[in-house]
Amino acid sequence: MRNIFSVVSVLLLVACGQREAASPAPSGPVAWQSNYQEAVSKAKAEKKIVMVDLYTDWCGWCKRLDRDVYADSAVAAKLSSGFVSVKLNPEKSKEAAELAKKFGARGFPHIVFVDGTGNKVAEISGYLPAAQFLQRLDSLTPAK
Repeated sequence: MRNIFSVVSVLLLVACGQREAASPAPSGPVAWQSNYQEAVSKAKAEKKIVMVDLYTDWCGWCKRLDRDVYADSAVAAKLSSGFVSVKLNPEKSKEAAELAKKFGARGFPHIVFVDGTGNKVAEISGYLPAAQFLQRLDSLTPAK
């Protein structure tokens, strides 16, 4: 019985560890970019705004943002129609670390909106629920 308990405990630990090590960019309706310069170029060509999501793997609020906000159908639709979305982890690349410093990120999540020339036009420091996040997105894009 003791051996069975040990095996089950190990399997649970492995399963939990695998869940945490999952891909940082959530799969779902948001088409995430992983290259900032390409995202800015694309936004310029499409006359859109770039949303830069600066996150870390250990950030609980970042995971909640992925799960509850970016998965929201209204938020995802707004991001798809008016934004080029890029997700960067400052702990995983030098470019992302330099951008986090440039944009003044002091905690995570830190979301920055830039125009097609890379100039910051707005930011969100921390987590916002889907309805408030959508209001911020609406304030950045013209009504159609």
